[in-house]
Amino acid sequence: MVQTTVQEHPSSVKDEHSFWSSLSLLTVSGIMLTIGIVWRVVDQFVLGLGDTWINIMPSKLFPFLIIIGFFWRYRRPEIETALGLSRNQMRVQLAVGLVMGLLISGLIDIGSTVVYGLLLDPSYPLELHILNPQLLGYTLLFFLTNAFLEETLFRGLLQNGLKTRFSANVAIVLSAIAFGFWHAGWPLLNGGPNVAREVSMMVFFTTILGLLFGVYYERFSSGRSLTGVIVAHTIFNFVNENFKIGPEPSMQGPDMAFLTPGLLGVTLVMFLLVFSTLFLVFTRYKIEQVSSLWNRITKRTRDLQNCPA
Repeated sequence: MVQTTVQEHPSSVKDEHSFWSSLSLLTVSGIMLTIGIVWRVVDQFVLGLGDTWINIMPSKLFPFLIIIGFFWRYRRPEIETALGLSRNQMRVQLAVGLVMGLLISGLIDIGSTVVYGLLLDPSYPLELHILNPQLLGYTLLFFLTNAFLEETLFRGLLQNGLKTRFSANVAIVLSAIAFGFWHAGWPLLNGGPNVAREVSMMVFFTTILGLLFGVYYERFSSGRSLTGVIVAHTIFNFVNENFKIGPEPSMQGPDMAFLTPGLLGVTLVMFLLVFSTLFLVFTRYKIEQVSSLWNRITKRTRDLQNCPA
């Protein structure tokens, strides 16, 4: 009896590992972006999952798992540095992200409609509508997954990859533009007579959002952690998707289409005011300064509480 043992040569495993490890970060970002785009197009335009309760969850979850799996297998030390998944300043990141998300949602999504209804058109209905209340838990999970994918892909992998070829400012702009066009699919899919305008609006708004998040990551967070923008991104999409004041936007979700020009104008003004303020804060300050300020405030509060009357 002859027994044959086939053993994989260690050098082949090492060569494969070396190949994937030696690829430039920009090349890896291009591969992962292509995977994300193809999966997104299939889920939106071929399978039509946007019309179901699952709402293209596969194109959010599986590309993110592919990115994480790839870096865990071949480039584990870069999970923090290239993807921005660092626990640096975690508590402050969570707090700033929460404030930023609530600020954007409260002043733009809700605030602009309230301002329009109270000051410009008192006849405009301001009733609160909760869309799909039975799916609130699922949509929160959906948008958390979406935020992890889009932030690690665009602000982490793509922006850091572009920095190996261009300056940090150019990398922020290019990744933000890519992020803007990434969102052009929904208005294209919904069609309509004003599809060109809706696509332009969607690309514009999301590009500005991408610029803000890119500046946060590069300047405010010093390229260390994306936790804050992941939190803000999740809150912004979750509130916009599920809670509506009045009958508009006429399109559900973050892909907004306004039928009332005045409301669109107020929303645009509020958008620019909020984002310009946040841009100023994130370019002038560092998260360490926020942490230090918070520590001083809490220390002073404890001292006052412990001070005898």
